Amino acid sequence: MPLCVVPARPSYEAVCEELDRRRRITLGFKRIVALLKLLDNPQRSLRIVQVVGTNGKGTTAVALAGTLEAVGQPSGAYLSPHVLSYTERVMLRGRFVAEEEFADTMHKVIQIADTNDVPATQFEILTSGALVMFRDAKLQWAVLEAGLGARYDATSAVEAVAVVLTNVGLDHTEYLGDTVEEIAEEKLASLRPGSLLILGTGDPQVNAIAREVSTRVGASIAVEYKEIREQPYHKTGTAPYLACNELLGRRAAEVLLGHSLRGAERTTVRMERLPARFEVHKVSGVPVVVDGAHNPDGLKAVLGVVRETYGDRPLGVVFGTLNGKDVGSMLNILREAYPLVLTYPVDAGGRALDPGWIEEVYTPRDAKGRGAWVVNDVVVALRTLVEEMEKEGGVALVTGSLYTGAGVLRWLRGQRP
Repeated sequence: MPLCVVPARPSYEAVCEELDRRRRITLGFKRIVALLKLLDNPQRSLRIVQVVGTNGKGTTAVALAGTLEAVGQPSGAYLSPHVLSYTERVMLRGRFVAEEEFADTMHKVIQIADTNDVPATQFEILTSGALVMFRDAKLQWAVLEAGLGARYDATSAVEAVAVVLTNVGLDHTEYLGDTVEEIAEEKLASLRPGSLLILGTGDPQVNAIAREVSTRVGASIAVEYKEIREQPYHKTGTAPYLACNELLGRRAAEVLLGHSLRGAERTTVRMERLPARFEVHKVSGVPVVVDGAHNPDGLKAVLGVVRETYGDRPLGVVFGTLNGKDVGSMLNILREAYPLVLTYPVDAGGRALDPGWIEEVYTPRDAKGRGAWVVNDVVVALRTLVEEMEKEGGVALVTGSLYTGAGVLRWLRGQRP
């Protein structure tokens, strides 16, 4: 009698490799709707909140889910992209999911998609798998960070009771439009009759569009943003723009709950810090700030905090970015840097911009009028910069993309102060 061979459980690494293989941008809801149906529509047991915007979505989503969790309403957050581990995509009750649970669920979703000839993308598999994990954990709330706009984003395939808009800037223009007005329309495209819109921007132009879109579709604006004051860095322990995003997430939760947090509830809110969001290390005595700012608005915010924190100390920058970004504007913002080191973002799936091409096309100059250095390996780029900043008594900033941050964080986190 032949032995029955039980297939081995897939390793976390194998599942990650399979997800990497399916990384592509394909718009439309046909695939994810079919996949969710095959998974018995896990979203129907959850109250969905979608977070859209140009910057700050991840931090806002984590704060929102954490606040709901703190008042006794089990919540999860789905985030993108990840920096160091795929497990950063899914938070269950305030903590990143374990590798084993992530691998088991995503493997099942991939198998179901393939068995039923659903050519789901990486993002669609991750979105579906996160919703399955939320359902299986018997959560009440699922906070979903949109990946690209909202009109055709996989997170918009499920009906959200509320949409949180963090802000609108020029980013992903090849998909979302060339103006703030066009991008705002795309980011608000998931609003439905009866849903709530929670505004996180004081931009009057964006707010006017938000009111018009809400009226058109029959949604309501639960909170119109009145300036959330950025708290001083030294008091919050985090960058002011991150504190602002956390406050937006908390206020959004209060709107959904229908009441302000009480004193005891405020102290129990868990704010998981996401990697490469003003993450500070020290190498050879040189402060190294890693922030995945990937558009002009994000970069301005990071530089503002660097100057607030480190004053007029010389600032050197390692910069690596992706296709489709406003490279010219970002380099113009970085003109105060010296030196400026151009490098490759890591594991960007073919989307990384060649630093040599950037140097040739834009010919950026640093604050001393010197041409940018091109160092293809991001770790070598940082080490080269640190050597220079050690002589100057300066500060190093690694920025331009979360993928650039990922490349150095794997090395930096193994260092000792």
